[in-house]
Amino acid sequence: MAGKLHVESIMASEVDHGSTLDSSPSLAATEAPMVIRKSEAAKVSMLALRWGAVFVGLLLVAILWQWLGRAYSSEFSGADESAHFVTGLMIRDYVAAGFPTTPMKFAEEYYVHYPKVAFGMWGPLLHVTEAAWMLVFPPTRVFLLLLMAMISASTAFLLCRSLVDEFGGVLAVLAGLLFLTVPAVQHHTGMIMADILVALMDFCAALAFGRYLNRREWKYSMWFGVFVSLSVLTKANGVALVLLPGFAIVFGRNWNILKEKSFWAAVALVGCIAGPWQYYSAKALIDIQYRRPVGMFISGYTWTVLTLFGVALLPVVAAGVYDRLILPAWRRSLDGIWASAAALVCSVWAFHCMVPVLGVDWRYLIAVVPPLLMFLIAGIRAIARWIAFLPIGPRRRLWGTAAVVVVVFLTSNFSIPQKRYFGFDEVAERLEYPQYKNSVILVSSDTLDGEGMLISEIAMREKRPSHIVLRATKMLSQSDWMGERYSLLYNTPEEVMNFLEGTPVEVVVIQDGAGPTEYPDHKLLRQTIDRYSAEW
Repeated sequence: MAGKLHVESIMASEVDHGSTLDSSPSLAATEAPMVIRKSEAAKVSMLALRWGAVFVGLLLVAILWQWLGRAYSSEFSGADESAHFVTGLMIRDYVAAGFPTTPMKFAEEYYVHYPKVAFGMWGPLLHVTEAAWMLVFPPTRVFLLLLMAMISASTAFLLCRSLVDEFGGVLAVLAGLLFLTVPAVQHHTGMIMADILVALMDFCAALAFGRYLNRREWKYSMWFGVFVSLSVLTKANGVALVLLPGFAIVFGRNWNILKEKSFWAAVALVGCIAGPWQYYSAKALIDIQYRRPVGMFISGYTWTVLTLFGVALLPVVAAGVYDRLILPAWRRSLDGIWASAAALVCSVWAFHCMVPVLGVDWRYLIAVVPPLLMFLIAGIRAIARWIAFLPIGPRRRLWGTAAVVVVVFLTSNFSIPQKRYFGFDEVAERLEYPQYKNSVILVSSDTLDGEGMLISEIAMREKRPSHIVLRATKMLSQSDWMGERYSLLYNTPEEVMNFLEGTPVEVVVIQDGAGPTEYPDHKLLRQTIDRYSAEW
C-alpha cells in the first residue's frame, strides 16, 4: 500500500507541475518544439539538397549533349547565332565602357566594325542576359554555351518540379532528361539562340496560368502577365501566349473567369510591358522580312507537333491527353495545370500556322516540348493502369511501361545533332597577327551564315573595336533579312575591283563549298580575285 501511495503521489506531483507550464515553461517543455523545428529544418535542407543535385545533374546532361554535338569546337554557325552573339557583346561593351555615348551612336559605330548587330530584330531579353553574363564571365564560346545549358536545364528542372507531386520523383526526372535529349532541344542548346529562352518563359507562363485557373489569385495572374511579357521581349514567338488563356478556358469551360478583374489585369500588364516593344518591332521589320501567305504551313506544323517524339510514341501522348485532358474535361473536373499545358501546345501551333515566315522550323516548336512531355508521362501512368489484367504488380507495370517508352524513344527518335566546323576560328587567329592590325576585311561566303561566323570569331578575340569587317552580301548586293528580294550592286569584275581599291579593302576572306547554292555576289567576287590574282 505504501508503494502504491508513493507512486500516486509522484503522478500527482507531475500533474500539478504540468499545470504551471503555460505560465513558466520548463526546459523539457521548450525542448520538444525545438526538436520538431530542427527536424523540419533538416527535412527542408535535405529536400533542397536533393533538388539542387537534380538541377546539377540536368545541367551536366545538357553540357554532355553540347560536347558530344561538338558545340564547343565549332563556330557560331546557326541561322541567327552570330547576330545574337554580336548584339549581346555590343551591349556588354557599351556597359563596360561606362556608357560613353548615346546607345544609337555606339551601336552604329559598333556595326561599322562588326556588321552583325541586330538589336530590334528580336526582343532584348536574350541580348541583355548575354551582356550581363559576359560582364561576369569572359565573352567566349565556352561560357556562353554554359549559359544556354543553364537555360535548358532550368526548363527541364521546372518540368520535373511540375510533375513530381503527381507522378513521383523517378518519372519527373525522366521527363526532365527526355526534354534535354529531344534532338531539337539538343541542337539549339548547343547554339546561342532565342528559342530555348522562349521555351522557358512560355512554360513558366503556362504553369502560372494553370495555377491561376485553380486558385483565382491575383499573384498568379500577375506572374502569367510577367512571363508572357518576358517571352515577347525575347522573341516575337512569345505573342503565341496571347492565345493560351482562350484555349485553356475552352478546355475547362471556365467562362466565369472572364468576369474576374484579376484576369484582365494580366492583359493590361502584357499590354503595358510587351505591347510597345512588339508594336515598335513589327513596324520596323515589316519591310525587311518576306512572309508567306497565312495558313500555308498548317499541315507541316501539325505533323511536326504530333511527331516531336516520333510516330511510335504518339499513342502514349494520346493516352496522356485522354487521361488528363479529355476525360476530366468531360467530367468537369479538369485541373488548371493540365488545361494550361494543352493550351500552350495549341497556342504555339496556331500562332505559327497563322504567322509563318519561310517554312516549318523545329526551333519554333521547342516551346511545346515540355507540355507534350507532361502528357507523355501521364500516358505512361495511364497505360500502366489500363494493363492491370497482366499478372504483375502495379509498380512493375509502371516501370516496365516507362522502360518501353524510353527504349522506343532511343531507338526511333534519338540522335545527337552534330555542329559543323568550318575553320573560321583559324582565320580569325591569323587576322590577329600584327601585319593585319586594324585592317579592313571583306568576307564572302556561299552561305548567309559564313559572314557572321568570321565576324563573331574576330569580335570574340580582339580588343574591340579593331578590324573593320565588310560583308559581301551588303557591299556587293542588297536583299532583305532572309535573303529575299536580292539584287546585285555591281555587275563586272572591273566594278568590284574599283570598289575594293576605293574602300580600301586590305584582306579578302572567301569561303567556298559551304552552302547548296552560290550567291551571285560571291561568284562575282571569286571571278574578280581570279582575274586580278597578281594583286591579291
